[in-house]
Amino acid sequence: MRKDKPSRTAYKVAMNILTPIETSNRRYELDWLRVMAILVVFLYHSTRFFNLGDWHIKNANTFVWVEMWNVFATRWMMPLFFILSGAGLFYSISRAGGWWRFYRAKFQRLMIPVLIGSVTHSVLQIYLERLTHGQLSGSFFAFIPQAFNGIYLSIGMPGNYAFHGMHLWYLLFLFVYSLLCFRLFLWLQGSGRRVLDRVAAWLSIPGFTVVGLVIPLVILELLVPRAVLAVGSGGWGFLYYVWFLIAGFILFSSDRLQQRIIDQRWISLLLGVGFTCAHLFQLFSPSRLVLPGGISEWLSTLLSFFSAWSWLLAILGLGMRHLAIDRNSLRPLNEGVMPFYILHQTILLCMGYFIMVWAIHDTLKWLVVFTVSFVVIIALYQLLIEKVDVLRFLFGMKTTRHFFEIFQKGTVVVTLTVLYIAMIVFAAAGSGRGWAPMPI
Repeated sequence: MRKDKPSRTAYKVAMNILTPIETSNRRYELDWLRVMAILVVFLYHSTRFFNLGDWHIKNANTFVWVEMWNVFATRWMMPLFFILSGAGLFYSISRAGGWWRFYRAKFQRLMIPVLIGSVTHSVLQIYLERLTHGQLSGSFFAFIPQAFNGIYLSIGMPGNYAFHGMHLWYLLFLFVYSLLCFRLFLWLQGSGRRVLDRVAAWLSIPGFTVVGLVIPLVILELLVPRAVLAVGSGGWGFLYYVWFLIAGFILFSSDRLQQRIIDQRWISLLLGVGFTCAHLFQLFSPSRLVLPGGISEWLSTLLSFFSAWSWLLAILGLGMRHLAIDRNSLRPLNEGVMPFYILHQTILLCMGYFIMVWAIHDTLKWLVVFTVSFVVIIALYQLLIEKVDVLRFLFGMKTTRHFFEIFQKGTVVVTLTVLYIAMIVFAAAGSGRGWAPMPI
């Protein structure tokens, strides 16, 4: 029987999820959009101390206008990441070398950071949340033995083990959804290419692009129970992100559709502004429309969907038109996206824990948290992570040593998968041990 060796091609495919797409016609605009998107995520999380909703750490004063910014940003922020990932899969999945090889490569790229994060920085984030929410007292080291007391699912809920790595949930769901869509994507590029081209042609019809992309979201809203759709993060239910991943694959399968997106970029931008204003009006204005029979709720939902896709098409159109350029700075910037993403929320929370209690103006608090956190993240990346191969591996980056290819072997990947599942089961079984490890 032939031994199934690790595929270097599959490894490269997985590395392309959040890194430059390796193709003869490299899409530099996708790389630039990825870099810009991670900076928006950092900006967004730096304002979560001040919005109306709860977070791991909160400032004493919160502001409606910050909540409005958060609602606006979440309409397109995380969907954009899934669309870019779908585009990356379109250009690379044909070289994956089979589902199992794809699984191994993707596990190394996406799940190693999640697995490590679930037992390192996630523990610190949950500790800070419990501490600032008055749910415990004591030192961080005294909290560590209780890190597996129940599953952490959301702010304020019981459980201390965040198997999703807190803000790394995106990597976990990208891993799962990519595996689930693997066969579909291969079929669409092969015998199902006619179906893919037909869908892309429909979406290219003038005036139908936004509507066509919104329809699957409406279908989900109609068919899936609200309690299921409500489970999510980043402003969306997790199930919605499946469509954004598939949509990214479809959008970049057709030159005609991409040209349509470019041509209509300013129209999409105007629609985005209009739908956003209407959506925010319905959510925050005392004069909002109040209609009977749940119509008001459906109106807000539709405005949210149309706002999201209008902004996404505007961003993609502007990016394809103006960012399809190479620069010497692009490669190092793109390489640092994953480590920056992994570090950013933990550093923000650590800085915020100390700064939010300062007796200074709230604007200065935000400015200090934003600036200091950014500097710390860049320093950690350039001084440590970028230079040490072990850290590069743990942060999902490419390494220069062949030793790390051992993690592409089937037995190692299976062992790590079983370990990850075992930690989840162990934490779930320990939920009865209590979630406040120390008395206040």
